[in-house]
Amino acid sequence: MPIQYHCYMLVDVYRVRYRGVKQERERIRKDKHRGELSYLTRLWDPRPGRSVMKAVLLGADGERYVLPVLDHARVVEVRGEGLLITGMEVIPTSRGIKNIKSDRYPQTWWCVKVS
Repeated sequence: MPIQYHCYMLVDVYRVRYRGVKQERERIRKDKHRGELSYLTRLWDPRPGRSVMKAVLLGADGERYVLPVLDHARVVEVRGEGLLITGMEVIPTSRGIKNIKSDRYPQTWWCVKVS
């Protein structure tokens, strides 16, 4: 049975990029979103460092996405009560018969635990 990694906590998330372009510090501070952070395995691989992770920020109902999903997510820094997570933001654009079409942009989240 593959190991599934899960992390759940109430956080404020600051998005560092908009459509892949890094934003100015003041704009980042204004773009705050609160929700339940889930960091979990999307595709498991037994080789170390090969599993594909995703990060999701869910609303209070536990079902609604507050932000688009962060695919191929990696925790790159842990500092105090904060986590820096980077990955590819997946923004659905339309639904096809066989799959969902989406735009993908590099994204970084600065996540601060809510006390």
